[in-house]
Amino acid sequence: MTRFLRYLPALGLVCLSTLAQADGAFNQTDRRFVTDAANAGVYEVQAAQVAVKRAQSADVKAFAQMLLSDHEKANVALEKLAASRSMELPRELPHELRGRVQGLEREQPEKFDREFVQKVGMDDHDKDIRLFENAVAKSTDPELKSFAVKTLPELKQHRQHAQGLIGKLR
Repeated sequence: MTRFLRYLPALGLVCLSTLAQADGAFNQTDRRFVTDAANAGVYEVQAAQVAVKRAQSADVKAFAQMLLSDHEKANVALEKLAASRSMELPRELPHELRGRVQGLEREQPEKFDREFVQKVGMDDHDKDIRLFENAVAKSTDPELKSFAVKTLPELKQHRQHAQGLIGKLR
């Protein structure tokens, strides 16, 4: 009996974790992915909005418009999925991402196109791709995994498009 009592707290945690999964809530790993993906999506929309206004190259403007459209759609899908699990998404970008958007707003016009494509199109999409690949591999929520599987090819397409643009901007 004493042995059983020693394991009772751990059993309670397992039961609570199972109940949380059963009622549709995301586990901690999936919640972190949703938060990170939401922040990245909102950041990329805001960065693309800046580029639509500031880019000098028609190709970069078109790229920014594609990012804007694709990330807005993905953000809406993620928001609906989070709401279905009673998870509220962050209302504001983290300080670092706000600062990066502000940095784009202040970028010198002659450097803007290259900086936007390099930082947002390539560097940020590299991070996004890793984030979504990790979710595909580790998510325990079938709908969230499906969202990641569906979104990942678009992120890779964005990265590839940016790679092509960098060559033209040299």
